[in-house]
Amino acid sequence: MEKLLQRGIELHQAGRGQEAAGLYQQVLRLGEGHPAANHLFGLTRLQAGDHAAAIRHIALALQAEPSNPQYLANMGVALNSAGRNSEAVEVLQRAATIRPSAETYSNLGMANRAMGRFPEAASAYRRAAEIRPTEPAFHFRLASVLRHAGDHFAAETSYRKTIELRPNHAEAYERLAFLLIDQGRTAEALELLDRGLAVLPDEAPLHLQRARALRASGQLERAIAGFDRALMLKPTFGEAHLQRATTLRHRQRDNAVVAMEQVFRSENLGALDRIYAGFGLGKALADIGDHSGSIAAFIEANRMQRERVPFSLSDEVRMLNADVERFRDVDTAALSSASSEASPIFVVGLPRSGKSTLEQILALHPAFGGAGELPTMGRLARELIRDAKGQPLSEMTADRFAALGQAYMAEAGRLVPNGKHVIDTMPANYHYLGFIRLALPKARIIHCVRPYADHRVAIFEKFLTGAGYEYANELGELRGYHAAYLKMMARWHERFPGFIHDLDVGALASNRRALTEQLLQFCAAAWDDACLAPVQSEPQHADWSGDELAANHAAHMAAWKELHPELWT
Repeated sequence: MEKLLQRGIELHQAGRGQEAAGLYQQVLRLGEGHPAANHLFGLTRLQAGDHAAAIRHIALALQAEPSNPQYLANMGVALNSAGRNSEAVEVLQRAATIRPSAETYSNLGMANRAMGRFPEAASAYRRAAEIRPTEPAFHFRLASVLRHAGDHFAAETSYRKTIELRPNHAEAYERLAFLLIDQGRTAEALELLDRGLAVLPDEAPLHLQRARALRASGQLERAIAGFDRALMLKPTFGEAHLQRATTLRHRQRDNAVVAMEQVFRSENLGALDRIYAGFGLGKALADIGDHSGSIAAFIEANRMQRERVPFSLSDEVRMLNADVERFRDVDTAALSSASSEASPIFVVGLPRSGKSTLEQILALHPAFGGAGELPTMGRLARELIRDAKGQPLSEMTADRFAALGQAYMAEAGRLVPNGKHVIDTMPANYHYLGFIRLALPKARIIHCVRPYADHRVAIFEKFLTGAGYEYANELGELRGYHAAYLKMMARWHERFPGFIHDLDVGALASNRRALTEQLLQFCAAAWDDACLAPVQSEPQHADWSGDELAANHAAHMAAWKELHPELWT
């Protein structure tokens, strides 16, 4: 038996798993309870994708040796692979307690991440990186989970460590560049990407991010050339098709539009590339006046995306109600008594409500500085809820909310010059207005609104890839979520009167001075003529005149109304 086992191990290590499995089975026929043979045969089943058999045989090994850390660790991997993540966490924690190893902690991080437990996942990945600090994979996984948890500054540190350890780590360059661009740090992003492309000159995603950085800095022609470079390297790169399509106005069905349509219609390509290309095609067809074709492309692309993401409208509506309900019995005056004197501006609203335009207008004023979409408040609020362990917020001390406000300002202040009021445009902050009111009572909330149909169409035609936007891919669900959202915002107004200022950003075009004066008064800032300077949140190369834009938009909305009049109710 031992000779068979040893020969099986040799074959297994040589990559000949199927032959090894045959020898392990011979051992098990001689002694079905043999722990090592069960464990090793289970590993061959895991490598073959037969998760059930892997779990069954590793479990037999653990019956014989329940405290064997190697068996426990691999059982965790098998459970993870089978989607039984909570069981995997339990088993991997036992394995790590008996024999801490970087791989075990990394797998523990993977299991926690799969369950959406980002703080626990970050803790596990951090432990893996401490045990083996020179392994770039652990730093990269830590960075990725920190980014999903909303701790972008910590994620930046770990991405940079990954690149330091592995200068050709393409994904680390790409994701760090995305963070930097999102924070308005385009010069840093370009410097980083130039370093990455010096090592990886044919990496299409890096050319994509570099083009995005160029667009963010106003260099539209160079950005288009960058997207073209990415597409030359990878013609089926759906995201590059979409980014290029949103950077210029299309006048005709040119080769770029044809190529985008070919990607969208190809059933041989991955769904994500096709979806990106579909959204790009919808935008291009709207530009050239083919509004029925545009709407069909958007509907099909959204249908494909909806198939990829789970969503329950009833669950989301319950969440919106719970966001306000948890503050029903809170004594606002008492709990905000120790809070920060800082007065940031939170611009909230559903996507495509004009937040970026408003940020640009406010940032023209010398008293304000734009910080972009910061995930900080959401992360800190979720941490407070988790730490409360079911304790009502009304029973917390004022100091706890004050600490939340201080932690927020410490992060947000890194992106805005000293002395300026932070402007935070993270859309999802509407979930956390109660926390903002208690932690930062001098803050101001500007709620961006749009006419119903315009807003719903704008959301539907934008490919929103992050978690929390799953409502956007089906028109009925979008209408339902939008209605529930408006009810929630009405309840926030009732709960915190005078704390929220509603603004239709579109109305600024015809009444800029008066509406901006009202806005500045709400923000306790004096008028400044700089606020009248032209702004354009989404500039496009070869853009149209105002009249052309208005005519195209009117024709597009008329086509929508003919097909889906329910969007107007």
